[in-house]
Amino acid sequence: MNGVVKDRPLRVVIPIIAGMGNSLMAIPMIRQIKRAWPDCKITILARNKPIGEPVKRLREVDEVLYTGVGIKALFRSVIWTRRLKPDLYIIPFPSNRPHYSLLAMTSGAKKKILHSYPAGKWRAMHFIGERIAAQKGIHDVVQNLRLLEPLGIKPDLGEIPRFNISPDDRAAAKKLLESVGLSLDTPFIAVHAGSGSYTVIAQAKRWLPQYYAELIAKMHEEFGHRVLLLEGPDESGVADEITKHFSSPPRGFFVLKLTGPLGEAAGVLERAIVYVGSDSGLAHLAASVGKRAVTIFAPADPDRVCPYGSRDLVVQAETSCSPCFTYPFKTPYTDSLCREPYCINTVTVDRVMMSVRRAMTSLHPLPVSTGAR
Repeated sequence: MNGVVKDRPLRVVIPIIAGMGNSLMAIPMIRQIKRAWPDCKITILARNKPIGEPVKRLREVDEVLYTGVGIKALFRSVIWTRRLKPDLYIIPFPSNRPHYSLLAMTSGAKKKILHSYPAGKWRAMHFIGERIAAQKGIHDVVQNLRLLEPLGIKPDLGEIPRFNISPDDRAAAKKLLESVGLSLDTPFIAVHAGSGSYTVIAQAKRWLPQYYAELIAKMHEEFGHRVLLLEGPDESGVADEITKHFSSPPRGFFVLKLTGPLGEAAGVLERAIVYVGSDSGLAHLAASVGKRAVTIFAPADPDRVCPYGSRDLVVQAETSCSPCFTYPFKTPYTDSLCREPYCINTVTVDRVMMSVRRAMTSLHPLPVSTGAR
């Protein structure tokens, strides 16, 4: 394939459904498609605005269409894709559920590329499309880049996800920080204790509130920096659960509730020294704006989905069953073997502090992106 088909630009359609972190991890693949075929037209099908926002900001993307959720979203995706008449339909990792194969099958694309997995050959219809074997032990960013090989594109495995921040994002972030008492030049550690409530492993990914309270107090005491606790719109009440465990909140402790666009959150994270907290989309966002990210893992596999470039800062539950998230290698559906009491709570505050110290003493932030579409 090349960038032009019969005197017209090649039309590429990429569905991104799973989450905002998955969107960020698809960015290097998207950019390298456009670099290989500058004349191609790239359309992204995203479930919602937070998922679509990272890729909408890319110069390489021509349009982002928001499908919504449920059965109507599936039909909407099919109808929109057929109208686009794509030449290439490429589905990022992970894609081991039946609806991904259905989307590929009904796309009408001449070439359809997905991964294949050890489980779900028939249930997830692995016979549809051209399949690249998924490999265990490598990051999702690399899994996505390997999809370029059948297209004759040699992937650059060194490219990292970037979130483009605009001047408006930075101005909005400045106002948010000032609203809680932090000036723009005040250094702070960003803490995020939540995880999207819509995932089946959301609770299993959340460390105990009292541990966060102890960690915040220790970080403030040891480093002297302000600590900013971030609460997303899907995590209402998490900050209150933490603060009630303080006998007396540290003077340098602040809470910021993120309710606006993703760009505002990115602007706030750009000002942080480091990120500390959950395995979440916000952790990926922090890494994509150049921050080192200390993340606490239990059900998910950090080799696959840790913030890119911060694998050395992961603190993982020391249990034989972790990680236990079975999708996509063991099951063609989202599931986890994790049950209460969750093993993430075997992670000690002292172990997390060790990673925070490592991040603080060996900071080498990635260059920050300066432009946006």
